Amino acid sequence: MAATGGAYFSGFADLGNVTTQTSQYGATSRSKVGRVTVRLDDAEVKTILRHFSKMGKQANDDLKDLSRSIARELVTEFQMAARGTRWYPEQASFVAQTARVARDRVPSVTLGGAKQYSTSDGRRVSPGSLLFLSEFGSFPSRQRQRFRNRKQQAAGVRGGLQGPPRSAKEGKGNRGWWLFPRLKRLQPDILRAWLEGAQEVADTWGKP
Repeated sequence: MAATGGAYFSGFADLGNVTTQTSQYGATSRSKVGRVTVRLDDAEVKTILRHFSKMGKQANDDLKDLSRSIARELVTEFQMAARGTRWYPEQASFVAQTARVARDRVPSVTLGGAKQYSTSDGRRVSPGSLLFLSEFGSFPSRQRQRFRNRKQQAAGVRGGLQGPPRSAKEGKGNRGWWLFPRLKRLQPDILRAWLEGAQEVADTWGKP
């Protein structure tokens, strides 16, 4: 689906048992807005979901309730990670507050988005525009060129809104500062909690 002012594109980053989908699209011709969706997506999980598709509505509703509960705990973890990050915790928390839980049969959380808020200097900024900066950082020269408040723009000087330095490389990408490190640590617990809960639901309502 295309957003106004830019083409939509997405890619999947394999974190083992949990998959993240990152997307970026143009909210306007000048700005980019990002989203990250964290969703349980595993071969074993897909097999279990196929079995649940053969069960009754109540069993699937209970599975959604289970997944929503796990996802809410994940949101709390992300918000704690944002507050405790080494770099610009207020900026990270601004992003983390956008976390939304989907009513799905697997835990699913989305962060970012285009909704805009006013800053102290009167600028309008969206959490999605800060998402990847807050998580992965940037090179200082690029930050100074891109982010300036109104007074600095009028004076022709660099500066303004700053993000953390570029995070360390890990695999084919970057490690991240708060979101992905916390997710990587939690992913075995996320899968375990969901599998155990799904088994209880299946035992309650009978296997197909």
